[in-house]
Parts: sequence; structure tokens; C-alpha cells
Amino acid sequence: MKILVAFDGSDAAKLALKFAQKFKELTEKLFVIYVTPAVMGTGPTFDSYVPSTVYVKQDEAADKILQSAKELLVDYPIEVEMIKLDATGDQIAKVIVRTAEEKSADLIISGTRKLSGFSKVILGSVSSEIVKISHVPVLICPPE
Repeated sequence: MKILVAFDGSDAAKLALKFAQKFKELTEKLFVIYVTPAVMGTGPTFDSYVPSTVYVKQDEAADKILQSAKELLVDYPIEVEMIKLDATGDQIAKVIVRTAEEKSADLIISGTRKLSGFSKVILGSVSSEIVKISHVPVLICPPE
């Protein structure tokens, strides 16, 4: 089985990655994906300038997040592929699902912070969106 874990460095993502490790007897390959969120919206009427330093900082942050995942997998006996992608012009959930399909993943595992109310409206819920759009089975790990 191939498993893709959505990882953003949060406590919820760390729980999801730990949970994925419980499947090691069934897993042939583990993918850990971090998707850098778009800096700002784009469109034909949207004109802005984003300094290149913003993208450099985002890339450095993504590397640190994936490094934290590697540290959690130090003794993991299964092949692991770290994936770093951008959500430029696309939602994070769409990038995760598309990547799972491209990698022929059998399962997507994601954590959730159980956002509600105004927080969910502002921040959205990547895990909820993954469940809505995925053709790959999805397992959501609740927070402790």
C-alpha cells in the first residue's frame, strides 16, 4: 500500500504522521507532502508585486517543515519520499489530492484541528476539502 500524508508541521499533522507509521507492515512507500500556500490571489484583474524574498522565506519554511517530518521518521523502515509543492493558483487540498492520484496512493492521511465557526471560515479546512474532492480513500486523525 502507498500512503500519502499531508504534513504542515502542526501538532495535528504530526499526529497524522505518527498514525501512518502504524501501517508499516502494510506500507510499501510513504509520501509526505507539504504544500506551500499561495501568497495571494491571482486573476486577470488582480495586479500586485510580491518581492522575491517572500518566496525565498516560504521555501525555507517549507524545507524546515519537511525536515521536522524527516526527524519523526528517523527509524521508519519503509521508503519515504518527501514532496514540496506550491498551491499557486490552486487550493492546497486540490494539490494534495492530485499528487495522491499521480503517485497512485492508496490512502491519504491528514490531521485536523477541528476548526469551527469564524476560524473555519477564515482559515478553511484542508482536511474537509480533501474528503470532499478525493477519489482516494481519506483517513482524518483527530487532535488529542
